[in-house]
Amino acid sequence: MKKFLKVTIVAILLIIMCTNIANALSFTATMTPSSSNVDPSTEFTIRIKVSNLDVGPNGINSLSGILEYDENVFEELNESSFEALNGWGSLAYNSETKRITIMKASFVKTEEQVFQVTFKTKSDLEEGTSGQIQFSNIKAANSAEEIGASEITTTIHIGEGSVENEIDDENNVKKNNQNTNTNGNRLIIPTNNTVNNTTNNSINNVNTNKAIPGYVNQENSTNEDIPYTGIEDTLVYLIGTGIIIAVVSYIKFQKINKDIK
Repeated sequence: MKKFLKVTIVAILLIIMCTNIANALSFTATMTPSSSNVDPSTEFTIRIKVSNLDVGPNGINSLSGILEYDENVFEELNESSFEALNGWGSLAYNSETKRITIMKASFVKTEEQVFQVTFKTKSDLEEGTSGQIQFSNIKAANSAEEIGASEITTTIHIGEGSVENEIDDENNVKKNNQNTNTNGNRLIIPTNNTVNNTTNNSINNVNTNKAIPGYVNQENSTNEDIPYTGIEDTLVYLIGTGIIIAVVSYIKFQKINKDIK
């Protein structure tokens, strides 16, 4: 009986260890716009990057997700709107499901930009209008399994001054805005536009996990995914293996006990 208990305990410990390993796999996706403030009928880009890759020894070689955007603010995307970066290729975009899938011939284990998308704002927009872009249902895969990441969102504002040349604006602060404090040190006060642009960028470029209401094609459950052996399948396999080991051990113990009698 003691032998049976030992085998059972060992099987349970193995399942717990493997479960922890599977759950530890993760990565982060980020979205960076070239500008958070654009004029009507203006093109801008967003770049998708992967980082914090805790994805096991194989790394990842594919990435997929649903790219949704406010169709009242942005022109419709097509496959030519996308550009693979850093050797990523085999890029496919479905304009109906909004799903993008991209693959790479080699495995990625460190931070890297994956692709960029060129958006264009509509021509009839009023100043102060804003629209969101969201990348959700994000999944990376390697030869063994699929790993998910949190959805990411950015907000684009129409008008309010472009921030594409934000660095130049900071470098071109007017000298007549420099004051001297009581200690004789010179204090540089940026112009109002620079302060507003910097503040807007800091707020709007933060990726959030909020859902976007009112988008078409919200039912993503029917979209095809990259083939993989997921974490759920792995856990089922491990639990089943543990149960089999326990049952076989118990049968052997019973047989040995009968032989002794």
